[in-house]
Amino acid sequence: MSQLSEMQPEARGLLIGLVYRVGVWMSHSDDEIGEADDIREMKALESIIKSIASVHEESAFVQDVAQQTLARKEKWESWAAHSFDILADCEKAMEILKHSVNKSDMKNYRDTLINIAETVAAAYGEFGMEADEDEGKLSGFLSKVVGKFKGDAPDEADFMNISPAEDDALTRLKMALRLEDDV
Repeated sequence: MSQLSEMQPEARGLLIGLVYRVGVWMSHSDDEIGEADDIREMKALESIIKSIASVHEESAFVQDVAQQTLARKEKWESWAAHSFDILADCEKAMEILKHSVNKSDMKNYRDTLINIAETVAAAYGEFGMEADEDEGKLSGFLSKVVGKFKGDAPDEADFMNISPAEDDALTRLKMALRLEDDV
């Protein structure tokens, strides 16, 4: 039996849902007019969750959470509707994890949520406002993200093309997800 399945249903639901909700929240942090950015960001979100579910080698717990997020795809619309203020839920999730998993899994879960937010933030900015729906470019970017979960050292420039609003949102997210030994 996995650590996730041993948790109370409410705690399990919070942890599983946050994997999707954090990406939606980041997408809305700098909402551009029109749908091009939303489409690209939601494609990136789904792709990154699939990647975590299949290749996250550092934490079986995080991989299990991501697999459960994918298995509950019918809840994504509902989760998206509850994604406008997730910071309190992130703090609650860290408290749950502190009492449920080891420090390594807790850190990996935290880092995964931050990586998801960074990926969604960079997914649109990476290509600029005038970019066509170029699947090849998006796929290339997402392969760099998958590399992060396989332990590759990414080029940080690939993840730095984000707006000031997204940067502020990332800072607030990192604060909500901080560990006791984070300074």
